[in-house]
Amino acid sequence: MIFEFRNIAWFLGLIVAQIFFIDYLDFGIYSSYFSPIIICFFILKMKLDTTVINLLIYAFFLGIITDVFRNTLGLNTSVLLIITFLKPTFLNSISSKEDIENDVELNMFTMGFLRYLLFFGISIFTYHLLFFLLEQFSFNNLLILFLRAIVNTISALLFLVFLQYLFIFKK
Repeated sequence: MIFEFRNIAWFLGLIVAQIFFIDYLDFGIYSSYFSPIIICFFILKMKLDTTVINLLIYAFFLGIITDVFRNTLGLNTSVLLIITFLKPTFLNSISSKEDIENDVELNMFTMGFLRYLLFFGISIFTYHLLFFLLEQFSFNNLLILFLRAIVNTISALLFLVFLQYLFIFKK
């Protein structure tokens, strides 16, 4: 699959938005709870006919670049690779493969808003949950971990809906 210009723009745009905008938002004492991660959108939005090997390569480079800038020692890379493997499972849990065309990018305009919220919500929640679990490397304060994952998933979904209305045009 040729890495077309639109994918390059999304790849770089999500990295820039994550590193230079979202990571610098300051909410005072609540900043420790608010750190949404939106880079997984790139992997989740890829067409269904994209090979797993290509997805894993994209996930690896996306994760490594983000880890270098966020100083997270491979956390984003490892969780992004896990999410890449789980993507078909998440997609099959909300609909059958026949419901979605193989050559269409997954976004809220092609999937429908409810399926978009379910698929991306489950995926991004899992991303945040695994990220925070690996970050604290303990099951202590599991309720706080779930709260952080929920808050960051909701804020990431809101930000991604905003980005999609800005940059993805309905056909």
